[in-house]
This record gives sequence, C-alpha cells and structure tokens, in this order.
Amino acid sequence: MTLSGVMRVVLNRTTLSGLALASALVAAACASSAPSAPLSGTRWQAQTIEGAPVAYRTPTIEFAADRISGTGGCNRYFGTYQIIGAQISVADVGATEMACEPVVMAQEAAFHTALGDARTYRREGETLILASASGDVLVFRPAQ
Repeated sequence: MTLSGVMRVVLNRTTLSGLALASALVAAACASSAPSAPLSGTRWQAQTIEGAPVAYRTPTIEFAADRISGTGGCNRYFGTYQIIGAQISVADVGATEMACEPVVMAQEAAFHTALGDARTYRREGETLILASASGDVLVFRPAQ
C-alpha cells in the first residue's frame, strides 16, 4: 500500500471515529433534555374524588420533575412523586393548615387520602386517572 493509501485509511477511520463520537454526544444531549417523568410540566384540576364529582373548591395538582404541588380546595400542598412504568407513588406530602367550611375540609381530606392511595396512573385523551388497588380514585382534566 502506498503512503497516500495508508493516509486515506487513517483519515477514514479518524473521520468515522469523530462521527461516532459526535453522534453519541448528540444522543446524550437529547436524552438529558427529556422530561424526568411523563407527567412533568403538567397541571390538572380534579373532576371526581373516589367517584364523587368535585362539589366545592376544585383541587389541583401540578407535576414538576419529581415534585407535586397544588391545592386541596382550601390548603396548598406539596410533596414528591415517582413514576415507574404505569406505577405512581406519592410521598412526603405536607400542607398549609388553614380552616375552611366543613364541607370543603371534608372534600380536601378525601382528596389527600385518594392521592396517598394512588398506585397507578393512566391518560385517556385529555383525562388523567390516578387509581388505587381497588379502582379509580382521582379523575383530572387539564387546568385552565
């Protein structure tokens, strides 16, 4: 093989190695910019709690990275969540402690219980459903 032939082989290997490295870097950059969870960046309003329509102040939930926040209808709350496949777990929930009308407080208590009982999630069009082992516990629509 001539010197120019050897240089072509070296250049081709160098070029291919460089292209492979660039492709790997682009793939890594795309992967790191993907949302950390499928619900991250979404905000929802409760429609039903344990099968009953929301009758008073509407509870909300907002998902951001591994955190949730919103209102139970009276008090603001916050916590963490984790999604693995279709499984969801909510933990470390804390809330302010304002008092509202008894019916609003009862609805808020039911909302927080249902949120803590949620084990799976699914999206059906514009609807988010959190379910416990015994069935649907919270049904949400996108927040306005």
